[in-house]
Amino acid sequence: MTNDSNRGTTAIILHSGSYDRASYALTLALVALSMGMEARMLLTHGGLRRFSGDRLDEMGDDTPQQLRSDFESALMTGAVNSIGKQLADAKELGLRLYACTGAMAIADIRAEHLRPEVDEMIGLGVFIEIARTAAINWYI
Repeated sequence: MTNDSNRGTTAIILHSGSYDRASYALTLALVALSMGMEARMLLTHGGLRRFSGDRLDEMGDDTPQQLRSDFESALMTGAVNSIGKQLADAKELGLRLYACTGAMAIADIRAEHLRPEVDEMIGLGVFIEIARTAAINWYI
């Protein structure tokens, strides 16, 4: 887990399961990756639930009603890409996606429930090591 100082790393903790925040976290990762940075994202609690099972592209109850309408319109017109498309693009550019083992235990989410795009299940100590050397850290 060395950090190439010429590239820099962006570390993102996705705590929220709301569509807008998950989309924004992936947008930040995509921008960082496009700029030549590395991007690492830890999924926890609501974010972890969104990335388990078939919930990825659902608006979900976590998304505020006004934002649901906004995103549904934007998705229909093509103004924004779906979370699934953003995730595929980010993975293609090198996003590393982690599931928090503590949050998995709390929510009773097992490895087989996780989407295949999740690279690894890790504890907070491992992600803190990633975040400690990151150029940018976000909590969403």
